[in-house]
Amino acid sequence: MLLEALFNGDIYASENVVPKSEQFKETSAHISETMTYFEGKLSPEDYAMLEKLCDSYADEGNMTNECQFKYGFTMGVLLMCEIFHSPFFPHTE
Repeated sequence: MLLEALFNGDIYASENVVPKSEQFKETSAHISETMTYFEGKLSPEDYAMLEKLCDSYADEGNMTNECQFKYGFTMGVLLMCEIFHSPFFPHTE
């Protein structure tokens, strides 16, 4: 049940939902190859800085995705409320 999963912390879209497209797989492979390339070229200190930069970009993207998710979800709920209160929605007494 959805409410139980929500209560138990089983719903965590940013970890459980991963794109399955070929483009996503190709992009992930490219990132991995690029990081391996730089790991061989940079000093350990510089590579650690590059990893921190990548982590910061990921954090920034996650924060943006969270805000957009909240906005979209809220807009969807408000749309449902508006529809249910619409004179065109059939109300049963």
